[in-house]
Amino acid sequence: MPSYQTLDNIADAYIPALAILCLCLLIKQFIARDWQRLLREGGLFVMGLVVAYTIMFVDNALLLWPQFNMDYSTHTAVALVLVITLWVMKNSLQGIWSVFLFVSLLGYFLLMLYQQYHSVADIISTSLVVGALVLPLAGKIQNKELK
Repeated sequence: MPSYQTLDNIADAYIPALAILCLCLLIKQFIARDWQRLLREGGLFVMGLVVAYTIMFVDNALLLWPQFNMDYSTHTAVALVLVITLWVMKNSLQGIWSVFLFVSLLGYFLLMLYQQYHSVADIISTSLVVGALVLPLAGKIQNKELK
């Protein structure tokens, strides 16, 4: 089994890797001058991150999660936003990548549990709140691409 530090390095690399992939796909759309898609998917990328960090700031100010003996997981929130954004961008990713994204997210959640960064309740509660705010926007963007 890899050491705690090795697993920590893997966990630390996950979100930047997803963000770089998002940015590369947005740059690809910029180069292709696919302005509508760039605005929709770039908007989802930015708005999703705004949601994740706004909830973090609100939680820090009001201590919402601690009232339930939990912790808002910014790592969960940002990873979820990036995976949702990449899923919307899936036309650029081709087939198996969509499955890989969700499997990688599940693996990241399991790694956070194994490393004891967060509890199951932290990850689930954060995912439910962030997902409830970001998924409707992602759905609207996805529906516009299908038309």
